[in-house]
Amino acid sequence: MRVWVFKINTKRGWEFDRYFRSRTRGVFPLGDEGWIRSASSLRYLREEVKRGDLFLCYEVDRKQIVGVARAASDGRDRGMGSLVDFCAPHQAVRLQNPLTRKPDLDHILAFSPRRGRGTVQPIDADEFRRLRRIMLQKNPGQRDALKLLFRQD
Repeated sequence: MRVWVFKINTKRGWEFDRYFRSRTRGVFPLGDEGWIRSASSLRYLREEVKRGDLFLCYEVDRKQIVGVARAASDGRDRGMGSLVDFCAPHQAVRLQNPLTRKPDLDHILAFSPRRGRGTVQPIDADEFRRLRRIMLQKNPGQRDALKLLFRQD
């Protein structure tokens, strides 16, 4: 299992709450050809994102991770509609206390200009261990749901 961050800008008309509050019982298609243009993000989706990978849902303009979801499909290439499917919303976790850019996300390369500005960026294993610890500390009421989501690999 790999861990990724999926970045969106809510000023462009879409928020992750649309996903987390959806009543959809099945998979939720995310990202289309007009939405994701970064060559590196498209390559990650096409070649590296696999079903079961974990996604951290990050809202760029609000500078916070608002939730965690699993990939319900492998990433896909252009010409196939959505570029990845997320698990059904009831299987994901919308954080009661989101992780903020400062101080929670300091020292995480995917949130720095050095890694790139693409929509989809990898999170290194050591970085995820730190993020996981912070998520569990900031959201004690969601500890069981988060641990279940983290364990599914």
